Amino acid sequence: MNAFKSQPTPRAWSEKTAEPAIALGSKWLRTHQAALYLNRSDRTLEKLRSGGGATYRRVGGTVLYRMEELDAWVDSRSFTSTSEEIQVSKENRNA
Repeated sequence: MNAFKSQPTPRAWSEKTAEPAIALGSKWLRTHQAALYLNRSDRTLEKLRSGGGATYRRVGGTVLYRMEELDAWVDSRSFTSTSEEIQVSKENRNA
């Protein structure tokens, strides 16, 4: 008997919880689906809801993100150098 079982390979965005959103053409993603889409953890998105994260909506107890707004948030965080990133970060803290 083999003592080592093969581990399943991670399946980022195509994971079963994300597939229904794409298959149905949904523009709304729950936290876990949005985290998969961005290749981040659920916890990271939860922390970013305190400030600095993507726009979200809360319907009842469910947090929803729009794919277009996730894309726009990522695009707004593009830099050409680390010094530019540091400068923008300082400006945002002082604003």
